[in-house]
Amino acid sequence: MGFIRYVICFLLCLPSLNTIATTFEDLEYITEQYAPYNYQDDSGVPQGLAVEVLNKVWEVLDITPKTLKVFPWARGYSIALHKNNTLLFSTTRSLSRENLFKWACPIIDIRVVLIALKSNNIHIGSMEEAKQFNIVAIKSDIGHQLLLDNGFKEDKIYLSNFLDSALKMVKHGRVDLISSAEITAYQQLREMEEVPKDYDIAWVLDTNPLCFAFHHDVDDSLIERFQKALDQVNNIPGFMQKLKEKYHLSAH
Repeated sequence: MGFIRYVICFLLCLPSLNTIATTFEDLEYITEQYAPYNYQDDSGVPQGLAVEVLNKVWEVLDITPKTLKVFPWARGYSIALHKNNTLLFSTTRSLSRENLFKWACPIIDIRVVLIALKSNNIHIGSMEEAKQFNIVAIKSDIGHQLLLDNGFKEDKIYLSNFLDSALKMVKHGRVDLISSAEITAYQQLREMEEVPKDYDIAWVLDTNPLCFAFHHDVDDSLIERFQKALDQVNNIPGFMQKLKEKYHLSAH
């Protein structure tokens, strides 16, 4: 009888081990250092265009702002893939990621590009031509994913956990190119006190929307409500344009 009671107790406790979120307060919000979209300032306070969009979505949903957990991208991405009740942003939506998450889109569209030192005079005329170069990307980032999706050989791809380290590899000639979101790379160059005009876009890999990515087991009704709120935010007259101007997204 003791064993039977143990089994019954174990089975009754199982749902609590993987409870599905029923409210937005139950979600774990995960982000990374990805300026100007999401990042922590010198005081550790989350900032960025996507953070402001999320705060506005919370306002529309009439919920109290939640704590944001900041991780390196590869770790945050892995958590969102494998842990229920998680939301990861800003996540670039692509064909290879489509079925890995549930989505609320868009925050904003971005260009993913290959960037080279201008002094190296790298001119690329096709995707196949781009495959001859050594390229660095952030591990599990969309720049990395698009290289794999387009058939770039893994022995030509170098991985870094941090954007500033990856850009230094380009600067010091350890690789020829970096695969990254255009705006993010150029913002990082400015923060490193580099001269953005010393770098050229050698090839455009793709244009994709930045989104909020939910773990696949998050309830559809929550995501539908989130999407409707995001649509309302995107339709507020002048709201997104002011954010683009605030974060200097119209030019390098």
